[in-house]
Amino acid sequence: MLEHKKIRSLDDYFVDLNGRQSREVYFYRINGYTEKIGDFIKKYYDTARRAGVVIEGKIPNPDEKNLAYYSEIMGMDFQMSMGFLLTSLKKWLPRMNDYQRENVAAAFYDTLDAMRKEGKNENMLKNAYIKFMCWFYYKFERMVNNLGENNVPKILYEGTISNYELKILDILAGAGCDILLLQYQGDATYQKLDADSKISKELGLENMQPFPEGFSLKNLQEDMEKEKDKERLYGTL
Repeated sequence: MLEHKKIRSLDDYFVDLNGRQSREVYFYRINGYTEKIGDFIKKYYDTARRAGVVIEGKIPNPDEKNLAYYSEIMGMDFQMSMGFLLTSLKKWLPRMNDYQRENVAAAFYDTLDAMRKEGKNENMLKNAYIKFMCWFYYKFERMVNNLGENNVPKILYEGTISNYELKILDILAGAGCDILLLQYQGDATYQKLDADSKISKELGLENMQPFPEGFSLKNLQEDMEKEKDKERLYGTL
């Protein structure tokens, strides 16, 4: 598993894994805005679109078709063991290599074990396991074979994150993925899920203000497209 570490500057996010101080990943949430943060978000968004996953709104819960396909391929067994997780991941996500599978399984096990210590019973753990497996396949499959690689994959999440969404992102970070949360409404809801900031760190820079009115990834993409159109028409100034 890879460790969550503090960044020394925003540029650390764009350093290859081999160039970082250790085998580390970054998981931060941004609750405020400066021009520098705006430029960073634009660059991170562009990187995540090309080499990762952008989440605008919620990750959809598995529907009946998703669950039926999962059941057909995997059955509905569940065991709280590393061996079971490794075997299941190999069958369900065959594009991962052994190293990637071991990192995902270790992070997966830690998350389920923490839930068990919180008092979740076997059936609750099984339901969480199936939800996470479906999310891996339907939302993150395109990047699982890049986890832990030198070119670190990126996830960008916009919105108010839920408990289980935070857990799946924690698993992906442990498996070798950088993550950024954009929280336009502030940190209060997040704090109810992770009061001690054990999973992610809050970005703190000088002179941060609330996000501009109407700021969103959709508007950011439209602005980027307009800039590209201008460059095509007039060339780069």
